[in-house]
Amino acid sequence: MLDHNRTIGENGRNLVLTEDNIGLRAELTVDDEETVTAARAGRLKGWSFGMENALGDYSKASDGTYKREISKLDLVEVSLLTKRPAYHATSIELRDGADVETRTADDLPEVSAEELEQINQFTRGRMKAEDVYVFPVRLCDNEIDRDGERFSLGALSKLAELYVGKTGIFDHDAKSDNQTARIFHAEAIIDSSKRTSYGELYAELIAKAYMIRTAANADLIKEIEGGIKKEVSVGCCVAKNTCSVCGADRWKKPCEHIKGKIYDGVICCGILEEPTDAYEWSFVAVPAQPSAGVTKTYTESDALDKIKAMIATRQREIEILKLKGKM
Repeated sequence: MLDHNRTIGENGRNLVLTEDNIGLRAELTVDDEETVTAARAGRLKGWSFGMENALGDYSKASDGTYKREISKLDLVEVSLLTKRPAYHATSIELRDGADVETRTADDLPEVSAEELEQINQFTRGRMKAEDVYVFPVRLCDNEIDRDGERFSLGALSKLAELYVGKTGIFDHDAKSDNQTARIFHAEAIIDSSKRTSYGELYAELIAKAYMIRTAANADLIKEIEGGIKKEVSVGCCVAKNTCSVCGADRWKKPCEHIKGKIYDGVICCGILEEPTDAYEWSFVAVPAQPSAGVTKTYTESDALDKIKAMIATRQREIEILKLKGKM
């Protein structure tokens, strides 16, 4: 049966029950569409069985709990489960042609009641724990990235608010059929045991995302679990890009300091501050941030002036290098 309520096989037809050195073994050839779909989506979690006329004895343990040892029973049915089984030791071997996949209940991450409540704020129908796949995402941090820029601690805290509910896509390609997951919780976490390259306490923006378990995304879930789909990048909007040396807004009033250079012991970088919006986050191959990734965009107002300011800044950097004989 499936979940103890629908027949999908019969002993002697497509079901074979045997006893081996581990316990009861069931082999089921499935042609039921719902069960096949659940298997391909990774939603089958184990076996269970129904019994009646059970005989046994109860014994009380030292901690006050009772243990029942059953010596005899009548087996009524065995069931494949899309919910977590009472016996975690049960396992499933799924065969599709020559490929074999072994799965146990412990292979599936737990979804807590609190997480499920947060997820259901974004769903039309109420999802169950077995319907969703949950995974953590390191969106960005306060380390200097490959563009010579970093987020401030305040910016990370604000982004934690802005990213709740935002969708996950691939390669920043904003098409509706490219949506794959959604963030339901995010927070900025400070690691007091670690410092950045410029001496500040390390902080990172950690989010929890969910996707619905379907046959279509079963391979993506495997790639996430296997560490293949790992690097991410964020698309967001910030109001200020402050020079870490002199405090000038590099977009409004370019200074002569060059990113990556050290001035009186201070490394020059652009500090991204005052986030105004978060658009999306994406799985990417090579993120701007070594530990995560970030794609920056500018506030909509005065966009042309800011582009001109960036060009002027770059020209000034080139002029300074020429004066120093490095170009």
